[in-house]
Amino acid sequence: MATTDWSLNWFDRRSSFIEECNAARNALIDDLADGAATQQRVLDDIYRVCGPSQSWQQSGYSDAIRRGATFREIVPIRTYADFEPLIDSEVHTKGGVLSTSPVRRWLKTSGTTGKPKRIPYTDHWMTAYRVPAMKAMWGTFLLNCPELLAHPYATFDTQTVREVPGDHIFGVPYQGISNRNPPLGASDWTPPWYEAPWYIPSLPSDHLTKMYYRLRWLVTKDVRFLTAINPSTILSILDSLRLFASVLVKEIADGSVAGINMVAPDPEAARRLEKILGRSTYSLNDVWPNLMHYSTWASAAARLYDAQMLHALPCAKRLPFMSCGTEGVVTIPLDGSQLGQPLAVDQAWFEFIPAEDEPNEYLSGKRRADTLLYDELDVGKEYHVIMSQLNGLTRLYTGDIFSVEKIEAGVPYIYFTRRHGVYHSFTGEKLTEVEVVSAIERGLAQFGAPLGLFLCGARWGSPPGYSIAIELHLPRKLDVTEIATAIDLHLQHISIEYASKRESGRLDGIQVALIQHQAIAKYVESKRNPGNTTQYKYKPFHKDTSFLDELVRDNNIIQGEMHGVSVT
Repeated sequence: MATTDWSLNWFDRRSSFIEECNAARNALIDDLADGAATQQRVLDDIYRVCGPSQSWQQSGYSDAIRRGATFREIVPIRTYADFEPLIDSEVHTKGGVLSTSPVRRWLKTSGTTGKPKRIPYTDHWMTAYRVPAMKAMWGTFLLNCPELLAHPYATFDTQTVREVPGDHIFGVPYQGISNRNPPLGASDWTPPWYEAPWYIPSLPSDHLTKMYYRLRWLVTKDVRFLTAINPSTILSILDSLRLFASVLVKEIADGSVAGINMVAPDPEAARRLEKILGRSTYSLNDVWPNLMHYSTWASAAARLYDAQMLHALPCAKRLPFMSCGTEGVVTIPLDGSQLGQPLAVDQAWFEFIPAEDEPNEYLSGKRRADTLLYDELDVGKEYHVIMSQLNGLTRLYTGDIFSVEKIEAGVPYIYFTRRHGVYHSFTGEKLTEVEVVSAIERGLAQFGAPLGLFLCGARWGSPPGYSIAIELHLPRKLDVTEIATAIDLHLQHISIEYASKRESGRLDGIQVALIQHQAIAKYVESKRNPGNTTQYKYKPFHKDTSFLDELVRDNNIIQGEMHGVSVT
């Protein structure tokens, strides 16, 4: 498609896109003003769409509710694994088992066992819930950064993609939630750049090649807004600029795109870019001086990218991305707050379990109705989230834990903190991710070092212990032994069980290696799955220390004695 063609489509779509996003955001604001009525509306919709389904009829849920039983008394809390037999049936019927709305896509997401999940993406869930949530978030983006639609090249969108589905289940596409191809009618997500040459489905799907096409079309343009789900994607843009510097400069000068002459040659722009990319260090603001806003996740592990994001975009302000997963949307941003966002009361019927409670009691049915509703939460406390979605996954235990930052007009503003469960437990220490992160942060603070990217692995041995690879951001040399000791002592202070195991000699002390700046980011990027590039998550915690093999092999360790390799 010629660039002039897609630009015409951009101008045709711009006004209606603004209207739709603003309307969705205003509707969310109205729904938040009366959260109780909104939650009841969602529950009534569940009765209407799921009530006549095969699973509800066979289980007697609808009859019991008609007789006066409550939703929480009748419908059990379940994990995804509990839904799998019903999903197997839904696969063959393409609708009618979990809800009465037809399945248009199966959404693919990684499972805890390594087996990809299959989340039903139904007509009703798409048109009444998922797409309006996207539009409401973009309404907030537009409020804070109206220049994102200043011209056809103003927005660099990496949060969604258009790719030809590679997998199907009985003829129904099986793809990631971020893949917006093919469009499912007029109600689907179709932003003004939907036909842009860096967004079309004919592009190669592998991450690096796709990134090259994006950069080739946008690197010389006046980009105003950059959006990604994960901070790692934005850092990948910097890495790709370094990798493709010479090719980009050449093709901009001669007007080619991947070797094909497609646009007018621009030697002046090529010289300007070559000068920037020839420096020892540069930021994305050097490439795009008017890029003043970007959007990514900002909580939990994503915050560990903060130092690198400041280097990548020193002049840009971050706007928060919604808290969401393939299973559903939990929060939608209304402003630029970097932490708590309002619970998306219009997206699902929500229940909560105090984080200190054992979820298995609820999953076993012992405490079936003893959950908290959205207006029964306390500021400063953490909660497990249970969602009832309009795709038929009702009372789904997600395993996600959120913290309440504040409550406004009766609605909690929450943010994701961690997944449920221990990170690891060799001898009963049952360390959580939050405890380990806190110990590392406090230990580094003693030496004036900020918390950044790290990888932590369980080190099997006699006795066993934990090994941590930490990116070094400071030019001065630090004593790795002192850092390891500090982190270990802080972890003993945080966890009584860990302290007990250390004192008794059942656990060895923490080992630390200091890693070259950006080495962990590159390692993480190398693990990006080609089929899930957009929603790829940085995971700092590992069940072993195999990550050290690659860091040692690539000479990325500055200081440390780990995995049989000593570096001083």
